[in-house]
Amino acid sequence: MALNKMIPIEEAVARVESGMTLALGGFLGQGVPLTLIRALKARPVHDLVIWSNDGGYGDDGVVELVKAGMVRELHCCHIGYTPAVGRAVEAGDLELEWVPQGNLIEMLRCGGAGLGGFLTPVGVGTAVEEGHQKVTVNGRTYLWERAVRADVAFVRAHAGDIVGNLCFRGTARNYNTTVATCADYVIAEVEHAYSAGELDPEKVHAPGVFVDAVVRADVSYCGVRR
Repeated sequence: MALNKMIPIEEAVARVESGMTLALGGFLGQGVPLTLIRALKARPVHDLVIWSNDGGYGDDGVVELVKAGMVRELHCCHIGYTPAVGRAVEAGDLELEWVPQGNLIEMLRCGGAGLGGFLTPVGVGTAVEEGHQKVTVNGRTYLWERAVRADVAFVRAHAGDIVGNLCFRGTARNYNTTVATCADYVIAEVEHAYSAGELDPEKVHAPGVFVDAVVRADVSYCGVRR
């Protein structure tokens, strides 16, 4: 394991290649890895498959990659705050899969835990069940949902150290703790960087064993929506 995982952001996002699956932390405007998303826009990549809670907030977040023509598929729960994502779907430029919020985060959690999937009653009897295997247990019907792993994950933390231990603040923890576990290469942008041993271990939400690279977050992206 690297003793110092702090690297230039250009080097970090260079791990993302066309056609890869990318998992993103954040929930609307909270805890979104905007520094990494905006650095990725400078890369010549396309056909990305993105797993995220939502399409972004206004003009910020996943919608930036969609508008740049970099995304082929988006798997999320909500695009109500990003009309540009809806227009891309209507134009046939983006394939969208709606996933119930609890199912989506559990799919990512199972991917991080090395599980194959899980049974859920959520979606039974609705359009969600299309294409899903049904399983009956003790007289109750469940849908089989697959686990999801990503090639690369982006997360944003309030604080992190050079070996990748991360601390999230308030509701910005949201998807970030789970997304930090579910990818082959995890990149964390941190607002405040520390040396090894400086963080209180009782306040670490994502251990450095899950994190492959750490970059400095642009704190100017910490406005009222964050």
